[in-house]
Amino acid sequence: MSEPEATRAYRGVAPADRRAERRKRLQNAVIDVVADEGWSAATVRKVAATAGVGPRFFYESFTDMTDLVTTAYDELGATLLERAVDAIAAAPDELHAKARAAVGAIVGAVERNPQQGRFLISDAPPLAERKSAFIRSAADELAKQSDAVGTRLDSRQAELCAVVVMAGAVELVRGWLDGTLDIRPDELTEIVASTLSTLTAHMPTIGR
Repeated sequence: MSEPEATRAYRGVAPADRRAERRKRLQNAVIDVVADEGWSAATVRKVAATAGVGPRFFYESFTDMTDLVTTAYDELGATLLERAVDAIAAAPDELHAKARAAVGAIVGAVERNPQQGRFLISDAPPLAERKSAFIRSAADELAKQSDAVGTRLDSRQAELCAVVVMAGAVELVRGWLDGTLDIRPDELTEIVASTLSTLTAHMPTIGR
């Protein structure tokens, strides 16, 4: 009896590795489709074709398009947040320096891959809840990092700060990427970092 297809290597690549590659290609494809054409264009057939895989392979990793788009958002958001945390760790122990490092890491990533930025700020309905979850994650990290610079924020204060900063940052990034705002990446970084550091410094006195 021949080895089952599900466990047989193909051209030296194990089935699990092939599935992981297809999964990643589908995630990259939905990012591109949503960024370029919007959520309404993100059908299984369209995304699978963009990924270069057969539609049947879509369902080996995802239950539906909502599952795919939210997974792509969560993983991309986690990657960007991790880059920001790494940048904070390498920055001097000064509030604005750490804010600038964190924001700069994210702006730099978007500058290198604008499609990811367009995807993150898209209005795809399934992402509304995930965006709220991302803000909560950012707020949790802000609360942790605030101790390092002597400005302790509780969870409520950190969430309020994160909501304000994220809302402004999204519109700045949107204008930057679609060309409606005359702004350079370094200017965007400084504006958002200044907002973040100023609000963080004052939040203990206004957020209790």
